[in-house]
Amino acid sequence: MGQMGEYRACRARSTDWAVLYLRLFLGGVILLYNIGNIQDYNEIIDSYPSLLFLGNTVSFGVVTVVEVVAALLLMIGFRVRFAAVAVALGLLVALVYALPAENMDRVGLLFVLFGQALALVVSGGGYFALDGVRLSDSSQRTNE
Repeated sequence: MGQMGEYRACRARSTDWAVLYLRLFLGGVILLYNIGNIQDYNEIIDSYPSLLFLGNTVSFGVVTVVEVVAALLLMIGFRVRFAAVAVALGLLVALVYALPAENMDRVGLLFVLFGQALALVVSGGGYFALDGVRLSDSSQRTNE
């Protein structure tokens, strides 16, 4: 393997490590955020928006379950693009509701997390994801 081939192999490995870090970081932040929301349920539920006319209690439950499942999928690397789209949509809705607020720090954080979720939608799970693991070797069998 020539010098250029070694450079490309090394660069591919570092990109896979970066995607792994991005998955773990974004999934961990979303998971910890939702754990905090569950712990502060009584304070949050009164001001939580009612999405799709479901009521704030049902909206909170649905959004929390979807975000926790998506965060876990991101962290283990299974269906990364699907989970990242779910997280990005949740963050986009949160951005829409947070923009009229006076707290621009929260808007900035949501915007950064939204950008990270979009990066995972584009990149996928990388080498260290369960998406690339084959469950069977049926593709390597030959017809005899």
